[in-house]
Amino acid sequence: MNKNNINFQVHRTKESTLIELISGLLVLLSLILSIVLFIKVREAGAGMLLQTGSIGFGVLLMLFLAYKPETFNIPDNSPAEMFVVTVKFIRYVAVLMSLMSFGITLNAFLGFNPTVIMAGFGLLFVPLLCWYFHEYIKIKKNRIHE
Repeated sequence: MNKNNINFQVHRTKESTLIELISGLLVLLSLILSIVLFIKVREAGAGMLLQTGSIGFGVLLMLFLAYKPETFNIPDNSPAEMFVVTVKFIRYVAVLMSLMSFGITLNAFLGFNPTVIMAGFGLLFVPLLCWYFHEYIKIKKNRIHE
């Protein structure tokens, strides 16, 4: 674990609360659909329950760790803006993952192939990752010029 020297605290905001509610609701809906699918078609439902549980655990872990900036692997001399951007990135990824989980489960429930959902996740994740790296580089450049 990285013990950063910066004294940065993450506070609950309206945005963070909304992200947590959306993520939780999507994981819950995915879990409900997985259980119904398990009751209807045991083999398919078992896979969906495993998928929902795995991704749900990852989403909850990300949302929990967003409040623990000391766990981020960010250089010790980074400005507070880097922590703010990293927290936002983690939260946005949590929403994307919960949305992906729900989409995959819904597709399985309806009997469709989840390829479109996975492609959509990739199409949304790549720009998010580019945004994060853009902000990271911008913050580093501003830090050098100070």
